[in-house]
Amino acid sequence: MSLSNSEKIAVIIPALNEEERIESVLDIVTNLSLIDEVIVVDDGSIDNTSEIVKKNPRVKLISHSENKGKGGAIATGINSTNAEILVFIDADLIGLTEEHLRDLIEPVLEDKNLMMTIGKFESGRLRTDLAQKISPFLSGQRVIRREFLNGIGNFESSGFGVEIYFTKHAKDLRLKTKEIRLSNISHVMKEEKLGFKDGVIARLNMYKDIFSVRRKA
Repeated sequence: MSLSNSEKIAVIIPALNEEERIESVLDIVTNLSLIDEVIVVDDGSIDNTSEIVKKNPRVKLISHSENKGKGGAIATGINSTNAEILVFIDADLIGLTEEHLRDLIEPVLEDKNLMMTIGKFESGRLRTDLAQKISPFLSGQRVIRREFLNGIGNFESSGFGVEIYFTKHAKDLRLKTKEIRLSNISHVMKEEKLGFKDGVIARLNMYKDIFSVRRKA
């Protein structure tokens, strides 16, 4: 249960072809008593992601028959729960601990005016640390209050630009946010998952989503 014993906390994990990485993430998330519900949205994976998720009885699995993009997966997760506190984490994290999750969640529980926390990697791996120093607004590790979503508009088609969408919404409405340093944690780069060529293509597609959202901002 949550610290206040009154606010339900749900973790939403969008996943695409993460059979090699998601189990270790779920082991940490489902072991934290602070969290009431864990939801994985398998966004059209063609590997065994769903089968791995099904092994954990504490996880609610929702599977998209086709890929809808990260924004669509997050929207599906949000719509599947009535939790007041929504936690978003990536499925490919390396070094995730219960302490990282508490560091992200507890400030929102303690301060009712804090609408979003944003995790920023440090002391993990050089490449991911550097990427988040350059563009912390792209971090997928976030916690929001449900009321943060009031008036946010349709972000389902934003793809990898969903974090930009959230950041802009907070700025436009002058909502209170807080950056949280997450030590000794990183994630797997696209070039590592897919090989250099396919990874570069995937990265360019990610940037396309991001720039599309920024252009409309």
